[in-house]
Amino acid sequence: MPYNLQGQPASISQEPRIEMGRTYVPLDEVTQQLGGTTTWDNDQKVATATIGQWTATLRMADENADVSGTPVQLNAAPFVEDGVMWVPAQFFHDAFGYQVNIDPGSRAVSIALP
Repeated sequence: MPYNLQGQPASISQEPRIEMGRTYVPLDEVTQQLGGTTTWDNDQKVATATIGQWTATLRMADENADVSGTPVQLNAAPFVEDGVMWVPAQFFHDAFGYQVNIDPGSRAVSIALP
């Protein structure tokens, strides 16, 4: 299984992918598996992900995010393909404080609270 969330294998329809040297994951499904919600504003190309007390606002192709009023610089810009917003896996650390580990050989992604 390419995803392990909160110490448990997770079934997500899209496998992690490598783009521009970064590992990307689908924002909506990963956020939901972590107990959060997402919304998408297609006109503005903005996604909002909420997990617990934290809300992150992301704009397609912009490395800058807003997390509950605090600017956060991502290590790569999110993109949208076939209706799915992809974010660098590290986003879950930068925005929500999760520990993120990526196995370079298998591209397996583990995301858990420290």
